[in-house]
Amino acid sequence: MKIRSYSEMKEFKAALDNCTNEVWLVGPNDEYYNMKKEEDYINGMIRLCETDADQLGIFTTSCHDEAVMMPVCEKLAA
Repeated sequence: MKIRSYSEMKEFKAALDNCTNEVWLVGPNDEYYNMKKEEDYINGMIRLCETDADQLGIFTTSCHDEAVMMPVCEKLAA
C-alpha cells in the first residue's frame, strides 16, 4: 500500500475522518501509528509515501471502520 499523489492522500484522510475508532498503520520492525492522532498521522503519512510502503498494513477496531477503509486500501495496494 503506497500513496502516490496528493489526491490519494486526500482520499485516505477523508476515509480516516469517517472512521469512528482507532485506525492503526502497522509496519515491520514493530512500527505502529495510530492514524487518528495528529503526530502519528503525520509520521504514518510520511511512511505511506516512502518506497517500501508496500510492507505497511491498516488495522481497524470496528466493522464500520473496516468497511470505510477497505476500498481506499485496495486502491492504494493496486
